[in-house]
Amino acid sequence: MLASDTQTPERTRPKIAVVLSSGGIKPLAAIPLFEFLDDEQISIDLLVGCSGGSIMSALRGCGYDSAEIIELIGRVARRGLFSSMDLRALLGMAKLPFGRFNTRSGLIRPRKLKQALHEMFGERRVEDLFPKTVIQATDIQSGEGVIIEQGRLTDAVYASSAVFPLLPPLEVNGRWLGDGYYTSSLPVMEAVKRDMDVIIAVIFHDPVDHQADSYTACLSNYYTIQGNAITRFQLALSINLHHHEIIIIKVPFANPINMWDVHQIPRIIDTGRETIARRKCEILAAIQGFSPDLCP
Repeated sequence: MLASDTQTPERTRPKIAVVLSSGGIKPLAAIPLFEFLDDEQISIDLLVGCSGGSIMSALRGCGYDSAEIIELIGRVARRGLFSSMDLRALLGMAKLPFGRFNTRSGLIRPRKLKQALHEMFGERRVEDLFPKTVIQATDIQSGEGVIIEQGRLTDAVYASSAVFPLLPPLEVNGRWLGDGYYTSSLPVMEAVKRDMDVIIAVIFHDPVDHQADSYTACLSNYYTIQGNAITRFQLALSINLHHHEIIIIKVPFANPINMWDVHQIPRIIDTGRETIARRKCEILAAIQGFSPDLCP
């Protein structure tokens, strides 16, 4: 069992949450944060993840260590995961004969991605992860944010990452769920609702590509702008409602990184390590400065 997952009963110890934003493969940059918390023997009480952050949260909740996570992601995150186009959906998007596109369609067939997620998580269930792990998704029919805290882990992570129009949504318990990014790319409010004392919220920030010259690059820019706006609003509200400390850590990347860019993994982790090194004292001060008298 990981050191950071060992719980102690004293209420003088703050309840700690780690919230990981969306970001494709970039949430691997959270590995140095988990290593730091382990080295300091700091327990984690709650993991909250969205989209790419849900994959990293789930891997941590499964008990994988850093080397195992890097090996798994490097093995399954290949460009081939997103190479199987749904030609009927593509024709439908252009309103051509024999085409069909609706709210349950996607331009990419998800079979390979689902196989990769099953390779990582098998038949594990969300409610069995430790520490407690919850995953942000979106009900694409109602527009509501949905927190998944039970059910097949593979389904939960896929739904949280199913970005429209590239990937189709997934039916989970009678609801059609898609990318959590649409409603909360950094679901800090969920940790506030669960009365966490110290919340470490990590944003994996892509710059806007001013030279975008393809459909996917332009779409990525739109998602970045949308996600940034939602995150700013929700962070302001969360900080206003929270009773102790929210530490916001933005891991900056100079250039966009795609999910299949596994050759970038060393740079992603190095970027995370450099960022966390600058924030270690702040994290420790927030945890050590906690007093139960601060709680409502």
